[in-house]
Amino acid sequence: MSTPTGWSRGYPVGEPYPAAWHAFQSPAHLAAACALMGVAWEVGPETKLQIAEIGCGSGYTANVLAAGNPHAEVLGLDYNPAHIAEARSMAAAARLTNARFEATDLAELDGAELDRLPEFDLVTVHGLWSWVADPVREGVLRLLRRRLKPGGVVLMTYNALPGAGGALGLSRLVRGALQGAGSTEAGIEQARGLVQKLVAAEAQHLPASTWRSLLTGEISGARAGYLLHEFITDHWRPCFFADVQAAMGTARCEFVGSATLDENFPTMSLTPAQQEIWHAAPDDTARQLVLDLCVPRAFRRDIYVRGLRRVPRDAAVAAIPLASASHAGGGRKMRTQAGEAVLPPQIIEPMLAALAAGPQTIGALLSLPGCGGVTPPEALALLVGSGSAMPLWSAAGGAADQAARRFNAVAARRLAPHGTGSGRMALASPALAGGLSVDAMELAIADLAARAPADGLAVEPLLRGLLPPGAEPPEDMLAHLREQIEFLLQNRLPVWRSLGIV
Repeated sequence: MSTPTGWSRGYPVGEPYPAAWHAFQSPAHLAAACALMGVAWEVGPETKLQIAEIGCGSGYTANVLAAGNPHAEVLGLDYNPAHIAEARSMAAAARLTNARFEATDLAELDGAELDRLPEFDLVTVHGLWSWVADPVREGVLRLLRRRLKPGGVVLMTYNALPGAGGALGLSRLVRGALQGAGSTEAGIEQARGLVQKLVAAEAQHLPASTWRSLLTGEISGARAGYLLHEFITDHWRPCFFADVQAAMGTARCEFVGSATLDENFPTMSLTPAQQEIWHAAPDDTARQLVLDLCVPRAFRRDIYVRGLRRVPRDAAVAAIPLASASHAGGGRKMRTQAGEAVLPPQIIEPMLAALAAGPQTIGALLSLPGCGGVTPPEALALLVGSGSAMPLWSAAGGAADQAARRFNAVAARRLAPHGTGSGRMALASPALAGGLSVDAMELAIADLAARAPADGLAVEPLLRGLLPPGAEPPEDMLAHLREQIEFLLQNRLPVWRSLGIV
């Protein structure tokens, strides 16, 4: 059983945190979010960014950022030396010279040690704040106070109250099952059974949540390592926005907005009655509490800047270049906090056709016939939020793409065989200043396509490359794989080529 040890400060260290990529962590996405909120962040593809990921786990995200930002220096910090060893191993295998990893106890990092670090343009604190003890939180703030540049950006994500409050009892229940079992697998199975019985018995204080759905089987594919890290830490505490905002204020960091773009629009997140309350709130802190009281989510993705400066929002957003995310046809849907919306075809189809032909600025898309009634911020939120487009950082091509392809090959070899198909991996691309979100199948096929001769980019050669030597799967499985590969070649390969991935 992998439980916290005496040196782990109450956090499970026996099993590595599963690799995952989230596109909102890339500088391109964060720069677009800042522009959306009318906030200056003066960085670009030639900027020699200094990036830190605090709580980098096994280093996958930091390595994607290094592969996708060849001019940047990326530092990954984590408490678990096994995580750091894995992170360094992947960076070495991919020959990433701009990724560095350090085993660091933030609770004990003193001023002299902090001052040996560079000044950072971007610090990401993803999925850490809610899980660690107060001395570690103070260590995060100490680093920001001393090493975040004026004008630098912080991504702070955490389980938020009141949305996560209903999971407190569930967390204690599962933690007890895990600690009392002989193995992680036995503890999770025991917890699953108990939660399913309680749900069937209509337990009043076990409300619907992502965590509950993971245990009842309504959400499939969650790995044991992920569940372990979610539930067995001693210090899990969801937080109110105002308390995190106050803590960040001690580092002179001001709230910009959400990295989930649609959450910055009350019309996309709240009902008309809720919007009325939102608009009547006395300040932004109160408005964020109204949002958290109304929307059905328990996780916040907040952006802060140290030294907030305003810029004209519409002009900043209109200048953002976008790249197509998929050439698949059909309507585009957008999932917002207020529900699912089908994007108007008379607006979205001309934009998608233009993007399929090549990158376009938002301003150019809005000049298309019939698209003039949409504001630049709305166009950004609609296209990126629906998964139709991605903020473009730089043009594809050159030696930087080769370095990213090396990383993708290493990731495919190490991670694709263990993937869950959940879309939490990445194809690194300097054009995106990070990675294109993919599932395990796409990661494997893109790697095969990148190494294949031109005449090898067909279904059967890729299928043979996907299968282990000597494997003879049933014909129905082969037919399913052929169908998937054909779809990827038709709808994803053009995107991979445009981004320099293949």
